[in-house]
Amino acid sequence: MYEIIDENLKLASCGIGDLTLEQASYFLSKWEKGANIGSLMAFTDPAAGYFVLNKDNANYEHNLEMAKTYLSSREEDLDEYRGVIRKESHEMVNILDKFRNYRRIMRDLDIISHQSFAGIDYVVESVLETLEEKEMSQLFLMSQAYSYGVMNGKRMERARRKAVRYEYRD
Repeated sequence: MYEIIDENLKLASCGIGDLTLEQASYFLSKWEKGANIGSLMAFTDPAAGYFVLNKDNANYEHNLEMAKTYLSSREEDLDEYRGVIRKESHEMVNILDKFRNYRRIMRDLDIISHQSFAGIDYVVESVLETLEEKEMSQLFLMSQAYSYGVMNGKRMERARRKAVRYEYRD
């Protein structure tokens, strides 16, 4: 069980004893042979949606302050912050960067989940159905659908600009 530190930042903590056997095994399987689970600084838990600090780690207070600062900073401020981070904190920054990306992905997926297909025109529907019928990897199909969405977005923007241009001529 995690102790929630900051719900807005999705920041939590737990001790080594709070880890499940599956979590501990997973971490150790990713590390070099003979590694000690006690050296765990932090991890992300996608199922719970939190960045979790190990409160049993000797650098817990430092890691906590770093995580609060990093997760609450604007993207443009992070470049400067990364430049002053000591080498021993580099691993923590990598984990924090992955979590920031995870949060962005989750926000985008939430936005997408509220979009509807109502009003989708016949051509778009047919293109997407044709893509679905193709026999290729799911990843490539998603890439093609994304490219098609970008292409249609550009078409819509050009049409909008063209309409505005003609309004000014009248």
